[in-house]
Amino acid sequence: MEIIHLSEINSTNDYAKELAKEGKRNFVVLADKQNNGKGRWGRVWYSDEGGLYFSMVLDSKIYNPKVINLLVPICIIEVLKNYVDKELGIKFPNDIMVKVNNNYKKLGGILTELIDDYMVIGIGINVNNKIRDEIREIAISLKEITGKEIDKVEILSNFLKIFENYLEKLKNKEIDDYEILKKYKKYSITIGKQVKILLSNNEVVTGKVYDIDFDGVVLGTEEGIEKIPSGICIHVR
Repeated sequence: MEIIHLSEINSTNDYAKELAKEGKRNFVVLADKQNNGKGRWGRVWYSDEGGLYFSMVLDSKIYNPKVINLLVPICIIEVLKNYVDKELGIKFPNDIMVKVNNNYKKLGGILTELIDDYMVIGIGINVNNKIRDEIREIAISLKEITGKEIDKVEILSNFLKIFENYLEKLKNKEIDDYEILKKYKKYSITIGKQVKILLSNNEVVTGKVYDIDFDGVVLGTEEGIEKIPSGICIHVR
């Protein structure tokens, strides 16, 4: 996959979208620093120097977005397992978490946008960047965990190798979509948890997560079983 490397940019997702509008597909935009990094629903993603920030553009006519949505966090976990000896997991829908002193802290996040016939997948991983005071309670970097600088480009290279290998296996039918779902569920730290999910209309749904599939979480609420496709998920216990 072609990599376009920039030292500084407002947002890798926005830059990738501009290129995608011109017809470019299956490429990566990598930035050393983002001035206007975006999280889900327009939230700020702090993107200070030292972190790994990149966006991929894939053709959604070739790749199923629902499968890719689950595959990307799996590949990140499988890469990061080589750098930390702590438990890693996925908090629904796509936060990369690490267990430190019995608490999960955020190591990375993913923002997927589906537009026309392509998808833009933005990925941010805290590698060597200093975590800002306002999010220190909930976030951590690889450097903080390991006590040493880690090669960001090596992480990206390893991620792309694993990701493209999975894509090839899916294409050749060596594995199917449900094997990806099974693996995602294995890494999920949300299944079985009591959660609050903030929806895009600001409604909050509370319940226990019984399952996760390609269309979201299966939540047991006071009203019965509900399927929630996406949202900001908070683990209550």
